[in-house]
Amino acid sequence: MSAATNQRLTVLVTDGENRSSLAVTRSLGRFGCKVVVTGLQKKNLASSSRYCVDRYAVPSPLHDGPTYLATILGILSNQKIDILFPMTEPTILLLAEYRDQFPEYTILACPALEKIRTIFDKFAVFRLAQENGIAIPKTLFVDNRDDFFGKKNTVHQFPVVIKPAMSKIPIKDGFLSTGVRYAHDKAELEKLYEKELALDFPSMIQEKVIGPGTGLFTLFQNGRHLALFSHQRLREKPPSGGVSVVCESVALDEEMVEASQKLLAAVDWQGVAMVEFKRDIRDGQAKLMEINGRFWGSLQLAIASGVDFPVLFLHQLTQSAQKRVADDNYRIGLRMKWFLGTLDHLIIRLRHKESTLNLPPGSGSKTDALYEFLKLKEKNSVFDVIDRKDIGPFWSELQAYLIAFFR
Repeated sequence: MSAATNQRLTVLVTDGENRSSLAVTRSLGRFGCKVVVTGLQKKNLASSSRYCVDRYAVPSPLHDGPTYLATILGILSNQKIDILFPMTEPTILLLAEYRDQFPEYTILACPALEKIRTIFDKFAVFRLAQENGIAIPKTLFVDNRDDFFGKKNTVHQFPVVIKPAMSKIPIKDGFLSTGVRYAHDKAELEKLYEKELALDFPSMIQEKVIGPGTGLFTLFQNGRHLALFSHQRLREKPPSGGVSVVCESVALDEEMVEASQKLLAAVDWQGVAMVEFKRDIRDGQAKLMEINGRFWGSLQLAIASGVDFPVLFLHQLTQSAQKRVADDNYRIGLRMKWFLGTLDHLIIRLRHKESTLNLPPGSGSKTDALYEFLKLKEKNSVFDVIDRKDIGPFWSELQAYLIAFFR
């Protein structure tokens, strides 16, 4: 399929506030597609790109699912959308549930709902990993708040990581947003389970694994990887672990490649996914951290390194992807920086005591963090949002950042 044949192909990218949405917009726009972007506001990160030809403000899928769905259905019809790319968990879950209401000419770029629910359920994923002999952190599975108080005396080693089973828990007409929490002693753990609404749903209490975090990214079909890419996180926001703000492309780790293939094949996954591991410095094992069945925040690094996942996924959806991309077919050692993310990382480091941040080993001092931030442009590095040939998204992001900062 050539760029010329895609002049008439119209795609809709949701959740334009996200960097992954911007990466997809730029990728498919350059490839020749007509890209339409939605978001909570008409002007957002992805819709500010020169590759966005039309934009829409839509209700929040988190808080008003029915109205969001109705709005999207209207856009699909008005714009004659060929392929819809849902970019976040709420939009994927919501749209996959009602895909039978889509126009017959629209392809939804995600697997069947039951597969999505399995992949997005950390509880199910970690149990599946255990069944397939894949290393995971020591884990206590908790059904709900009452179950925790019946099991709390079995937790003896601290600190621990508390993970709700789902990042977005479906409730009524929306979703409850959750996040990872840490507890340094039993009292802190009990307090979390007493107060956190998300912990009245299934969750896990895990040992904290110390070691480098590596993301394995794949386009998966019929039990095998069609394309692969891997990166290592160098800085995150928050610094204790979270969204990558500086990352680097690295060679594939065959142990991780094999483990991710087992997991994704077990649920018959079709499409893109990120499988995240940490290699435990205590025993050298690569331990599963999570799976995201969607495009990831550092997608632009894969594209810049030579693995254009949005275009490859487009080929898969139109049934023209037949072979795997070679393992060594991308640039290794390329770094990507999210400028405003690195600024947030620095501000957090400067504002808080090091002892309160749960910093991973090798994080360095506050002075080191400042020095690293000031090294804006390095050899073999690219920026995430900043692109001199498409500068609109950075100005949009900077404006939103400054408004939020001064508020």
